[in-house]
Amino acid sequence: MAIPAGRGGMEGEAVIEIDGSHGEGGGQILRTALALSCVTGQPFRIVGIRKGRQKPGLMPQHLMAVRAAARISGARVTGDAPGSTDLVFAPGAVVPGEFQFDIGTAGSITLVLQTLILPLLLAAGRSTVILTGGTHVPFSPPYHHLAEVFAPLLARIGGKVHLAIDSYGFYPRGGGRVRCVVEPAVSLAPLATTSSGRSMRVSGLSGVANLPFAIAERQRRSALDTLSAAGIRADIGLLDAPSPGKGTFLFLRRLVGELPSGFSALGAIGKRAEAVGEEAAAELVRHHRSRASLDPHLADQVVPYLALAQGESTFTTSCVTRHLLTNLWVVGQFFALRHRIEGEEGEVGQVTISR
Repeated sequence: MAIPAGRGGMEGEAVIEIDGSHGEGGGQILRTALALSCVTGQPFRIVGIRKGRQKPGLMPQHLMAVRAAARISGARVTGDAPGSTDLVFAPGAVVPGEFQFDIGTAGSITLVLQTLILPLLLAAGRSTVILTGGTHVPFSPPYHHLAEVFAPLLARIGGKVHLAIDSYGFYPRGGGRVRCVVEPAVSLAPLATTSSGRSMRVSGLSGVANLPFAIAERQRRSALDTLSAAGIRADIGLLDAPSPGKGTFLFLRRLVGELPSGFSALGAIGKRAEAVGEEAAAELVRHHRSRASLDPHLADQVVPYLALAQGESTFTTSCVTRHLLTNLWVVGQFFALRHRIEGEEGEVGQVTISR
């Protein structure tokens, strides 16, 4: 059974009311609502956008997500202004094509793509999106998580995206450039995985941009030492990343069978290279010891896709996050979603989703 693309918001159609301060109260509520509005054609109004944040309302990254979603769907929008806390979004039909968006800051490219991939996946043809902004910035999954963890899992349930990075963007300069090709999907399959098993492969990348290459080597060594102490072997490469700015990162990918998970850390002024490597490796060790299937980032990212799948999905995650709980709530504003969570927030849990 094909999944319908957005049918277009019609005059007089009921508008879904969404409280932007619910749960974790951040930009994810807006991004998920935009994606599902484009998919279903249901208009929505969101109030209290990022109400609990130090700087409430729409920041450049969120504003770009709104305008990009409006561009692919021909939406009517009110409230799309910097700092706005109240927005109305009424989409038309999603039309595939070639799109370019420049966030204009180090705002996260991966978070804007979270808004666009789902509706473009369910459109009638292939789309190409080129985005300029931040690729490895705080408070968002880095490019490598999207390309090496999210994309392979999406392929497992029937969605195909191809990602390439031309340049790296770090805070505060930005300037990263990513190309994303989204292939149309007829339907999405459910996901059934509750244990990650024991056999695994760990690989990674330690990168620097416009900084001494020795920093990448120190990050790598620290990560390898932390993993080795936990009995985990890894192959971590080194990268001198092309970028208009300065920055460092370390990314680790854990692969069990065909099931990926990802863990990362960023450098910062005053943060030792050894702390970067240890941070990412310690996250991987915690996930490994939990024996859960999905890492915390992936668990909340996949929720809207599984809500559209044909059948019941079950997975475990090493941490039931507030982001996961909030995303389930947002999806429930658009669909009669049934879900069950076994486990408390902040702990290992099992999630079941069906419609």
